[in-house]
Amino acid sequence: MTRRQAQNDIERDIQEHIEIETRDNIERGMSPEEARFAALRKFGNVARIQEETRAVWTWTRLDQVLQDVRYALRTLRRNPGFAAVAVLTLALGIGMNTAVFSVVNAVLLRPVPYPNPERLVWIANYNERFKMEAVAGPDFLDWRAQAQSFESMTAYSSGDATVFAGESSQQARVAATTPGFWKITAVRPALGRLFGPDDRDVMVLTDSLFDRQFHRDPSVVGKPVTLAGRAVTVIGVLPRSFRFVFPATALPGTTPKEIEAFRPGDWTPANQVRGRNMAILYVIGKLKPGIPLEHGFAEIKTIQARIASANPQGFYDVVQLRVIPLGEKLVGNARGALLVLLAAVAFVLLIACANIANLLLARATVRQKEIAIRAAVGAGRARLLRQFLFEGIALALLGGVAGLVLARWAVALLIRLGPLALPRLTETSIDGRVLAFTFALAVAAAILFGLGPALASSQARLHEVLKDAARTVSSGAAVLRGRGLLAASEIALALVLLTGAGLMMKSLWRLNAHPPGFEPEHVLALRVSLSGPAYRQPEAQTAYMEQLLARIQGVPGVQAVGIASPPLWGTIDVENAPPFPPGQAPMTNYNTLSAGYARALGMTLLKGRWMTDTETSDVVLINDTLARRVFGNENPIGKRIRIPHGTPPPIAAIVGVVGDLKYSKLDADPGLEVYIPYRQSPSLRTVDVAVRASGDPISLAPAVRKLISGIDPTQPVFDMKTMDQALSESIAPRRFNLLLLGIFAGTAVLLALVGIYGVMSYAVTQRTHEIGVRMALGARQSEVVGMVVRQGMTVALAGIAAGLAAAYGLTRLIATLLYDVKPNDPATFVAVSIILAAAALLACSLPARRAARVDPIVALRYE
Repeated sequence: MTRRQAQNDIERDIQEHIEIETRDNIERGMSPEEARFAALRKFGNVARIQEETRAVWTWTRLDQVLQDVRYALRTLRRNPGFAAVAVLTLALGIGMNTAVFSVVNAVLLRPVPYPNPERLVWIANYNERFKMEAVAGPDFLDWRAQAQSFESMTAYSSGDATVFAGESSQQARVAATTPGFWKITAVRPALGRLFGPDDRDVMVLTDSLFDRQFHRDPSVVGKPVTLAGRAVTVIGVLPRSFRFVFPATALPGTTPKEIEAFRPGDWTPANQVRGRNMAILYVIGKLKPGIPLEHGFAEIKTIQARIASANPQGFYDVVQLRVIPLGEKLVGNARGALLVLLAAVAFVLLIACANIANLLLARATVRQKEIAIRAAVGAGRARLLRQFLFEGIALALLGGVAGLVLARWAVALLIRLGPLALPRLTETSIDGRVLAFTFALAVAAAILFGLGPALASSQARLHEVLKDAARTVSSGAAVLRGRGLLAASEIALALVLLTGAGLMMKSLWRLNAHPPGFEPEHVLALRVSLSGPAYRQPEAQTAYMEQLLARIQGVPGVQAVGIASPPLWGTIDVENAPPFPPGQAPMTNYNTLSAGYARALGMTLLKGRWMTDTETSDVVLINDTLARRVFGNENPIGKRIRIPHGTPPPIAAIVGVVGDLKYSKLDADPGLEVYIPYRQSPSLRTVDVAVRASGDPISLAPAVRKLISGIDPTQPVFDMKTMDQALSESIAPRRFNLLLLGIFAGTAVLLALVGIYGVMSYAVTQRTHEIGVRMALGARQSEVVGMVVRQGMTVALAGIAAGLAAAYGLTRLIATLLYDVKPNDPATFVAVSIILAAAALLACSLPARRAARVDPIVALRYE
């Protein structure tokens, strides 16, 4: 039997009992009305008996709770406009918070998707001067052989390579690794097998490359392909669910890419001699169960000390050993930015809650008589509080569901806009933890914005409200002050967010305003990597590059074309100059480029002359930073430096000084650069090509790609994009942070203005009678407008003042996200304050103009 059926049975039994007693009374001679009245009087309070009877088979408090829930839902259904505005406002706040938390969950909270992630550590030698870390091949071999604290240890490196199969040639990012990689990741192949310690010249595909190049043909397993000009056999394919989440490595200035294939790393003691053929690797270790990180670090440090003692000529005096949790390494600098964004989006939710609290306060005023009647018939204060809280919870849950839909859309958009802006961003999803967070957020929001209106309504004086004149009873100055305080708080929170967005926008403007040392407009950038035995000799590489330059130069619309190979590092050594103190010789990038590369980029010559492609002797260009750092006020033209590549190292004369370039990152300080003619380079296997166009550079892409393929179709072109796009990608994290903070700030300002507009509209409505009296006594419309605007701007200016104080302290937290801008930049603070004050003035003027149009006759009768 259902609860409703039982309740109907009780009511039917009571009515039958009353009817029987009524008939008996009629038989005793009473009239029907007297008989009915006597039966009811004898039976007693029907409602009380029903409650007592229900209490036998149900929990009364639960029954009351269910009644309150149904009443709350009916109340919202009777006010669809109010419910829609409140739910949409909450959906905006909760959806934004859920989207950002899902990113935080993926980047900061979710463990690495490998077994025992808490035991995985990152091991590296860190060079403070150059802000880089890596491990020499021989060191890794010694660590792996001698360390007893680690269950397994693997090394890897990665780079672009050409995969040639049949007539298909693709560029892929390939990781060379040790078999220990499979032990750490515990991955199982979807097809074939994984390579072991004895495997050479084999390759394992990821699912993405298996799909992109081999069209998911399972027969590829066991077949030979060409990888970087070397014949290898495909022995396995990894499952679609596998992700390489270790820090990816790439050539300087390149964009990080997803690893698409794996091959065995050829790092054996026989070919890893210190100082010769030495690989630069990245190392992951897995500690044994129960071994603390400190113990593993101490052991590696002891082994490293023995290595340094046996190799005093090494670099061990300028590096610092790092052994840190892998999760900490993966997060990197993203933690601070994410926490700032999480705090910012929490401000948006607070503003949304304040807005809804304002709506509920206004609505509670309208419902005063309803509340008074409920209290008069026996509803206690706790019951009234619970009723308002249930209405708030209903709104919050509806807003939470709508917010989840918004969050799913927002997460997909974030991944699409900035997949490389944050580590592991592409792993973002709505999982159980995010759902629990959303539910908790909805409940907290309900309590936050429902408690104030509930308390205000439950404290109403019944005898005043129930009078016939109760229609004129306003909500009181206390409620109006509370609403003004909420609106001021919204303004303050919005100002903090708008100030942060303003500072980041100014940083981005400074980044783009500072010239990168060349003219990136109208430049098409691409990369060519030569592979295979046909290009092992420098002569063959040079011949290929000469054909490439000649063919592209003949394309209509091409103004200049040039090539440059990725830089090699080394110290600077000036002929006939005192040597630098040990360990203090500045490290320098040695770049190889053609003469046309400088013209294609639009580089600036500061002193001397340009070099040509037909130099008869060794010459170089240097950048302005190197000239000032090494030569000071002395003229560097004619000075000679040793090029630390080749045997013996050649000595080249400096023929020119060029402006500093920011070719890899706009927010990076320029380093020390030396530019060498490409014909003097020992290797041109990988080059960047720059093509300056007279019009839109991307329009040249098809012709350029076709011409390069015509030289040798087995050598693909990759990373083709405009130089503007490449520079924009270099500051992707900053743009991503600015985009999110800008969206949050814009939303916060909009909600805050809606809040102050609502307060002033409510105040005008409450003061309609007063305004009518003032106008009847001769007040002009301009005076009424001024009165309302002054009241609203008092609230707004109080919020702006509080917001400035809060922003002054909180903007220090985003100092690391700024570039060439101080956290307390006065111009930004003043501009934001003026913008917000002007917007608040507009929000106040609309209700003020409405107040000025009040008809005094109508207002005097307004009750």
